[in-house]
Amino acid sequence: MSRLDRRELLALLGVGSWMARPAAAAAALPLTALDHVEISAPDAARSAAFYARVFGGSLWKNRQTPKRYVKLGLCYIAIDQKPQASFDHFSAGIADYNIAGLHTYLQERGIAYRDFPSGRDLNVTDPDAIRVQLSSDNSWAPLEGTTAAAEAPADPGAIFRTTALDHILLNVLDPEKSAAFYEKIFGPVAQRNNGRIWFQTGKSRIGLLRTPDGQKAGVNHFCVAAAPFDAAAATKKLEQAGTKLEKSDDPAAPQFRDPDGFLVQVMTPRRA
Repeated sequence: MSRLDRRELLALLGVGSWMARPAAAAAALPLTALDHVEISAPDAARSAAFYARVFGGSLWKNRQTPKRYVKLGLCYIAIDQKPQASFDHFSAGIADYNIAGLHTYLQERGIAYRDFPSGRDLNVTDPDAIRVQLSSDNSWAPLEGTTAAAEAPADPGAIFRTTALDHILLNVLDPEKSAAFYEKIFGPVAQRNNGRIWFQTGKSRIGLLRTPDGQKAGVNHFCVAAAPFDAAAATKKLEQAGTKLEKSDDPAAPQFRDPDGFLVQVMTPRRA
């Protein structure tokens, strides 16, 4: 019996899954963390090599396409190859995932969704057309050694030793409208500060920011959590690596642009 068949059987029997209960009893999704982000780049191999060099994650390649993956602890960055660079989606991981239960959860909250062919995840689209994937936690597990083949081991000389995805910040046209949408999926707002509205997704966060002048609605940046590092030394290494540094609100959390212009931040894990 396949893993998916077994999981479905457990759900039907009402064993081991919050999704198997009536949706009304599921007050909130059992979120674990941000699971992955996916971007598109004209040269996926170049982009992946950059992230592997900066973050020290192992490098993987899709067996049938130019798509690459860079591991960040249990999380990862997926990099598809397309003519134009774009941010495709980000994913929140859910424990004890059951697709039928999630359908009910979203339907009762009036959230439209689209299933992926794998049957292991689905996506919703927010008011600013930002795609949000809802997947099982550790969605990397079924990819490793099947869809994805190892291409290069972790780089011991990388600038950072990454552990997870800390947060993603979204530019939205109407923060309160977007907050009402995200509340239906992720529960009440966790925090409001510095013009940002934050939702807790397990160990990670999703932030909403009114779209700054001169920018478009979409992903402002994503932030990677790393083992403790010296910010000054790390910034110097980023400069030597040819990254374009950007001013950060937090001097201990450097920000930079990747080769295709995506804004990335790095910080040590937040204290509870």
